[in-house]
Amino acid sequence: MKLFPLLMIEFVAFLLIILETYVFFTLVVPLGPIPHTLTDYTTLALLKMFLILVLGALWFIVLDGLTRLYVRSRVRSAPRPSS
Repeated sequence: MKLFPLLMIEFVAFLLIILETYVFFTLVVPLGPIPHTLTDYTTLALLKMFLILVLGALWFIVLDGLTRLYVRSRVRSAPRPSS
């Protein structure tokens, strides 16, 4: 079962993709009607871009944290060479 932690990281990545797709299509896309003034339209576009960047950053932060945790556990349990 050496591959189980790696499979769990992949499973979490898959779940994050599904969850963030759901959040994207239920929250970001239908954020409201398209405004007809330039400032309101720009504000809405910038808000949507910010939310998309937050979703992407969340995905990378979670996966980077899980990868670091996996690497640390493997480095600790690695056999030490004797001199």
